[in-house]
Amino acid sequence: MEVEQLPLDDIMALRLAVLRADTPSSSAHYAEDTDPTAVHLGIRQDGVVVACSTWIVRPYPPDLSTPAMQLKGMAVAQHLQSQGLGAVILAAGIQRAIAQSKTIVWARARDSAIAFYQRNGFSVVGDMFVDDATGMPHHLVMLDLATS
Repeated sequence: MEVEQLPLDDIMALRLAVLRADTPSSSAHYAEDTDPTAVHLGIRQDGVVVACSTWIVRPYPPDLSTPAMQLKGMAVAQHLQSQGLGAVILAAGIQRAIAQSKTIVWARARDSAIAFYQRNGFSVVGDMFVDDATGMPHHLVMLDLATS
């Protein structure tokens, strides 16, 4: 499993299939996708993208002064979930954050994915909110790279 930097167009089909299934939204584009700091990571299997994530240099909402990187659009093909691909692509993004001297990695995580983030060292922050695009409950999650 090799994680590679991919063009946005290469990850959109997977994002749409996984992150917009059973939601009212038919778009998996984010405003941050074109941010100059955005990096799209992916894992291919037989030429098909089966895992992806997007990483953007963005302030951590509770503490806007902390050097931080946001994770967005993390998806693993449904037939490959719970096989370690998510942890692999997450670790690759965290290494990018460390290389760029960020001290926090954060995400707006679906409540259904909270256990995954906690297994990977993230803490849940604040109250639940409903994401507009999905209509699903979410929480902020964060990983303090200075203490992990």
